[in-house]
Amino acid sequence: MKPNKSSKPSWPPILHRRRASGQVSYQIAVMIDGKRVRERFKTLEAAEERALQIRDTYREEGKAAFAIPADLRLEAHKCAELLKPHNATISEAVQHYLLSVLAYRTAPPIAEIIKRMLADSRTAGRRERTIGDLSYRLGRFAKTFGTRQVSSISLAELKAWIDDPTLGARSRIHNATKISQLFNYAIRQGWADANLVERITRPSIEDKAVELFTPKEASQLLKYAEPLGLLPFVAIGLFAGLRSAEIQRLDWSAVKLSERCIIIGSEVAKRRSRRVVEINDTLAAWLTLCAKPAGAVAGFREDQLAFRIRQLTKDAGLSKWKHNGLRHSFASYHLALHGDATKTAFQMGNSPVVLHNSYKGLVTNGDVQRYWSLRPAADANEKIAALNALGNE
Repeated sequence: MKPNKSSKPSWPPILHRRRASGQVSYQIAVMIDGKRVRERFKTLEAAEERALQIRDTYREEGKAAFAIPADLRLEAHKCAELLKPHNATISEAVQHYLLSVLAYRTAPPIAEIIKRMLADSRTAGRRERTIGDLSYRLGRFAKTFGTRQVSSISLAELKAWIDDPTLGARSRIHNATKISQLFNYAIRQGWADANLVERITRPSIEDKAVELFTPKEASQLLKYAEPLGLLPFVAIGLFAGLRSAEIQRLDWSAVKLSERCIIIGSEVAKRRSRRVVEINDTLAAWLTLCAKPAGAVAGFREDQLAFRIRQLTKDAGLSKWKHNGLRHSFASYHLALHGDATKTAFQMGNSPVVLHNSYKGLVTNGDVQRYWSLRPAADANEKIAALNALGNE
């Protein structure tokens, strides 16, 4: 039986509706892009015209779909399947690619960005120690991602690199900090749009017990430090509490023995925060043995200093060199002597809260007296007189 060519199309269906008031309307109910659409019309003609528009639209879209090459349709299907578990569409994926990848396709590779970042750091006057640490940590990152662009690195890749199980928590934190600086640098240069490091939870570090030298151990260190050229380093660390890096940057011209103070300028201090450190009687007695009008107080390279410290530890009969032991010792004995966390914190360029939490109640009264009574041999008196005459200014 041949179809009746004069019959009207049945899709989309047009429903006849009569309200309680007796008013008649015509409704089209149809699924468009997965959503049910209902439209009401006062006349049948208006409803049929709208139905014709819908049929024409779907007919054209159907033709367009068949015009797509088969391999492209297959690829679209595969992409949709890959995106389905993530509740994302192909359009969303393409939009992300356009905004986050193609937008930065002219960005240099990470290895080149690191070179420029280090060069800018030197131009900005960053300290060589800071630049060295930045170069080392970013260099490790470049070994893995050096040929890539910043915008191409995924959060999963970055997290896996930072969470390296072969490294300790502190190293992972430092690495994350430097990589975060790299991402921020790339963003400022227009080579990336987001800092993925900010989305990674960094490990926490358990507080370790503070290590300090007993008065006897401090005496041994002072005894054997001079032949190794470490007496200024040890004495200033034990009795003034300067950081090791600050002592290494310190010049004798900033050590004002006649005025009983050490000027910690911005070129020496951590975070370039100036302060004036008091030279107490104990430190003054030891500095008379080694002070000079000018020149580096401890002008050793990192490897040279490390070698001499290992030798000093052995000569002094200690089982190990205590981490930050000189500075920790000063903090503990100074706080116990004065009972003033603010005073001790100012000397150290630190926070009073840190002093209370880390150093309070670590030493006995007897050890405090023995520590601050440490003095060089009696023949130092002649050197004291000579130095005072020099003025050391």
